Amino acid sequence: MKNKKVAIIGWGNIGSGVVEALYQRGVAGLELTRVCDIDLERDRPLLLPAEYLTGAWQEAVNDPGVDIVVELVGGIEPARSVVLQSLQNGKDVVTANKMLLAQEGEAIFSLASSLKRRIGFRASFVGCHSLIHEFQQAGTTAKKFRRIYAILNGTCNYILSTMTRDGKEFEEALREAQEKGYAESDPSDDIDGKDTESKIRILLGLIANSYRAAGHFPVEGIRTITTQDIQYAAELGYSVKLIGVIEQEDGIFNVSVHPALMPQTSLLGSLEGAYNGTELEDEYGVVSGLVAPGAGVYPTTDAVVKDLLDIAEGKTLPMPGSVNALTLGAIEDAERRYYLRFSVVNQAGVLAQICNIFWKYNISIAAVIQKEPVSREFVPVVMTTYLAREGDLQAAVEKVDELDVVRARTKIIRILKADT
Repeated sequence: MKNKKVAIIGWGNIGSGVVEALYQRGVAGLELTRVCDIDLERDRPLLLPAEYLTGAWQEAVNDPGVDIVVELVGGIEPARSVVLQSLQNGKDVVTANKMLLAQEGEAIFSLASSLKRRIGFRASFVGCHSLIHEFQQAGTTAKKFRRIYAILNGTCNYILSTMTRDGKEFEEALREAQEKGYAESDPSDDIDGKDTESKIRILLGLIANSYRAAGHFPVEGIRTITTQDIQYAAELGYSVKLIGVIEQEDGIFNVSVHPALMPQTSLLGSLEGAYNGTELEDEYGVVSGLVAPGAGVYPTTDAVVKDLLDIAEGKTLPMPGSVNALTLGAIEDAERRYYLRFSVVNQAGVLAQICNIFWKYNISIAAVIQKEPVSREFVPVVMTTYLAREGDLQAAVEKVDELDVVRARTKIIRILKADT
């Protein structure tokens, strides 16, 4: 079998890992021929002959001798141009760029489909890249999954695990994550849920077999999670995690990204450190899971190389294949259980006022924990609900927060478990 010739665009940390795998260690069926980066003078662990190197990505993408282009630039441009021009030039593409696929996937996948080219994007998921190969036949498997709950950001899981284990507040846990290399100097995409949103959008396209961009769905990060909430959740038997949610019923998808209480004994609730994990429930109610490291040079390199090998061996890669519109359910109609933390004055009758409002909105209380006062101003009261409609819950909490006895906005965290 003739070797597939590979060009790498972006010679950063991940690019260095792929260069090492292909050039230094060697991978059967693959031959590194071009490496492009805007800074070729930076110190790197491996030196390459000058004839391999270029500072202009167009040279690599337009080289007729290149069969596969690996895009590791990140961001939208020039990554978008690299991918589209590579496809137009008859080359297959491998990318780790979840932001690009989430925002520009419709243009990229539709072009690849029309040209019968392949796009490998295992590395956009890293810790759960095996998950996307659960949807190798995306058009026929979409009906087989009722729900997917996923931890898809190792940075957030490390922060929340540290807060849980060591009792550290968010800012301190974030600094530790940055010191250990689990968080960027600007961690906004991670901690605000944007990174998880990108991955959920890609995953949703596979499940629905559509590269049409999904509409808006709720995205919430972890900045407002406190050790207080984590401790109260633990008393109730839960861990706090950032979860990407896809639920399907009759072709309608309920999609969101938000912190959630997960049972401590569940796969996702017990997942610690910078790991990713996914819990899937099929149409028969059978639950399965995947767990793997959520970041790092070598896990990402491994995912890139696996896609390269699949292309070299002529395998079909999972890719959404139609332009069918996705139907997203109204978030206010979603039914959930909820964790609620009220900050109220310490006086008789407060619980009665809250419960009266909930009764009017058809919300039933499952448990109540009243804690010792944390100040002279207020006392925390924690409630969990039975299943309630999101719109009703939000409306009820808005009314509660208008009460004179309430001293701060109520904290709302959703509860996710298989039987709800």
